[in-house]
Amino acid sequence: MDLLCLSSRCFRVARVALVPGLLLALGACAAGDSSNPAAVSPAGVAAPAAAPVPVSAATAVPVSTPAVARDGLAALIRASAVTCSNASAGTGCTAGDADSGDFYDVELSPDCGDQGFFAGVAEAKGVETLDAVPGSGSKASATAKLSKGQLVCVQGIGRTGQNPLFYYVVAIPANTVGKCKGNALCDTYGDRPISGMKGTRGEACHVAAPGHYAGNCAQGWVSADTLEVFSSGM
Repeated sequence: MDLLCLSSRCFRVARVALVPGLLLALGACAAGDSSNPAAVSPAGVAAPAAAPVPVSAATAVPVSTPAVARDGLAALIRASAVTCSNASAGTGCTAGDADSGDFYDVELSPDCGDQGFFAGVAEAKGVETLDAVPGSGSKASATAKLSKGQLVCVQGIGRTGQNPLFYYVVAIPANTVGKCKGNALCDTYGDRPISGMKGTRGEACHVAAPGHYAGNCAQGWVSADTLEVFSSGM
C-alpha cells in the first residue's frame, strides 16, 4: 500500500486531504498575529463615516420661479383691476367698462427680468400711477407719484386697436435690473423720489425671484405719452 501512494492518484487524494487542514492552520495564525494590520476582529472594525451632506443641499429651500410667476400674475391681475377670460394664463384681458364699449385690450407681462419690458418717466412734472385705467364710470385713484427719470418695468399694455394708450408699470430698484449694468439708459433713468405711496407697510420693494418683485413697489396705470419706452426692452 505504501508503494501505491507514489502513484499520481494516491498523491491527489493526499493533497485534497491536506488542504482543509492547511487553511485552518493559516487562519489560526492570521487571527493570532496582532502585528498584521489586516488581522483585526470584525467586532473592532469601525463603520465608515457617513459622507457629509453639503449645507446648501441640507438647508437651502429652492425658490420655485414658476410658482412665484403664477403668484405674480394673479397679483398683477388683482392690482391692475383687469378682467381676463383665462386668468391662469393671463390672456383675454380687458380694462375699463366693457358694457359701455369704453375698454382696452390688455396684454400682461409680469416678468421684469431679462425678458422684461422697461421704460422711464419722461414727463417733466412726473406722473401719478393709478389703480385702474381712466374711463367711463372709472373710480381710478392715485397709488403713487413718480418723478421724472424714474425707471419702471412695464407689466401691462392697454390698447385700442394696435395703439398703446396706457401702461401698467412698477418702479423697481435700478441696481436689481441686470440690463442696467453698463447701460447708458440707466444713467438717465434710475431711482428717483417717489411720493404719495399707498400701503407703505411691510417690506420694501425687493426681488422675490429672478424677474419678479414683492413688497412695497410703486405701481399703477400711467398714460403712454408720459413714458419713454426702451426699444428691445432696454
